[in-house]
Amino acid sequence: MPRQKSDAPAYRYHISGQGRVTLDGRDFLLGEFDSPQSKAKYYALLAEYNANGKKMPDDTPLRHADAAVTVRCVTAEFRQHADIKYANNQPHRRNFRNLCDLLDSEYGDLPAEEFGPRRLFALRELFVASGNNRRYANSQTRAVCSIFKHAISRELIDVHVLTRLQTLEPLKRGQTKAPEPVRRQPVDLAIVAATAVHMSPVIKAMVRIQAATGMRPSEVASIRPCDIAIREDGIWMYRPEHHKTAHHGKLKAVPIVGDARAALEPFMQRDPGTYCFSPKEATEHRRRVLSDARRTPLSCGTKPGDKRKESPKRQPGDCYTKDSYGQAIQRACKKAKVAHWTPYQLRYTAATAVRDALGVESAQALLGHSHVAMTEHYAQQSESKAIQAANALPGLGESPLPSQ
Repeated sequence: MPRQKSDAPAYRYHISGQGRVTLDGRDFLLGEFDSPQSKAKYYALLAEYNANGKKMPDDTPLRHADAAVTVRCVTAEFRQHADIKYANNQPHRRNFRNLCDLLDSEYGDLPAEEFGPRRLFALRELFVASGNNRRYANSQTRAVCSIFKHAISRELIDVHVLTRLQTLEPLKRGQTKAPEPVRRQPVDLAIVAATAVHMSPVIKAMVRIQAATGMRPSEVASIRPCDIAIREDGIWMYRPEHHKTAHHGKLKAVPIVGDARAALEPFMQRDPGTYCFSPKEATEHRRRVLSDARRTPLSCGTKPGDKRKESPKRQPGDCYTKDSYGQAIQRACKKAKVAHWTPYQLRYTAATAVRDALGVESAQALLGHSHVAMTEHYAQQSESKAIQAANALPGLGESPLPSQ
């Protein structure tokens, strides 16, 4: 049996002083060994090699020492960077990969030094023509600039490339054909309660906790027993291992009190390192509901699980993501025949309730909307304000919704 080809053949030293890589049985010389330019060309060749089924086109030149650094080299270098920087942020990583793919398809063979404001403008027009709103088009344009900014930090291109790109002014309200983003609105808790009737106990508990704490969807989905600390006064504090602003050195502590604690308690009796809310448990619950609702006797027809695939392509994960959590809510909305709402609207609902009851400062403490790293003293003050804010939230426990 032939040996399987590697996805990433090694970057090696050549006696000529150049870097080289062997792809499809041929040696490609890349320029000065260990230079940023030769590494970028190496990553670009690897991308082409894997995209072509681990083969290189016959017309690919063997010597790249004098070749210009192309846009494809810039994106290839950035992919390596993004895989590390956004290892724990899959949405950002996926978005940058899509942008790199777009740059490759439109301008891959263009020398990076020639990518200027007019071409960036053309890309932005593509975002607008695809029906995206003004804010999204601006954010994607800034992301493209950040790809070239990284290339400058790696000394692949000159800083004047970024300077030119930054002369393109962002789209402004009333001065573009791009639609304005729809402002997110709080969701009525009565609608949430009506929707929750059609949720599994797992999703229902997540919704109750989010309504009573104002957490981000990803933070609710990531709760583990080991992340819950009990203070001397008996109050539970959730300290997530990963959260949106952790890279700023910011601490995060969410009080789990009242309805949030009542909803979480049944899920705490498990291994401390496992996630409290399991898609596998929700899937099993859905199957039990379907089995209990069947009209055919078990002695007739198919048995429970007979039609289940032995190795389905998509197995339930260990924990929910913000997307799968939102999809579960969307399915429940359809069953309840109510207006579609999202987990982020629950966060807005909590923020509105706390702001109205206790003021902006308490809402800021509960939701963690600080822009600077918190000192230990400031964290203690925030915990106190956050506990007061969490106690002010009504939650869903007093609604007609059953608790489980």
